[in-house]
This record gives sequence, structure tokens and C-alpha cells, in this order.
Amino acid sequence: MALACLPDIASADWYTTLQQWGSIVRLGLYTLAGTLGLICLIWSGAKWMIARSTGDRSHTFMDYLESMGVLLVVGASVLLGTAAWQVFGTG
Repeated sequence: MALACLPDIASADWYTTLQQWGSIVRLGLYTLAGTLGLICLIWSGAKWMIARSTGDRSHTFMDYLESMGVLLVVGASVLLGTAAWQVFGTG
């Protein structure tokens, strides 16, 4: 009965709008995660280059590879999660 009095709620157009906003937010979060990952990788590379130029061993190539490995694992998990959602979650 309440839906008959409120035609804006009764229509399914609000659901489409929510899906569009959800897609926009999801794309923004993927972009933010990728940008932060790239910044962390550049930061680790800069720390490694500074440590090499000053002669101390505070940040080594293995530390750089470790940060790259972490970035690859996190990126792969996001990618696989997205693929699984597309296959199993869209019903």
C-alpha cells in the first residue's frame, strides 16, 4: 500500500542507479589500490637506490623484491576475487 503512495520508491529505477554508483565506486577503489601499489613500489625502489648510493645496507634488492612480491600477491588476489565474483556472483 505504501508503494502505491510513493511512485519513486515503487519504480525499479533506483536499483539501476545504485548499481551504477556501485560500479563507479568499485572502479575508483581499484584505481586507488593500483595507484597506492605503484607508489609503494616506487618508494621501495627509491629507498633501495638511496641505500646503494650512501653505501649502507638499510634497504637491499631483496627488500625491493619482497615488496614487489607482496604487491603481486595482493593484486592477484584482487584479480581472482573479481573474476570469481563475475563467474559465481552475478547469478
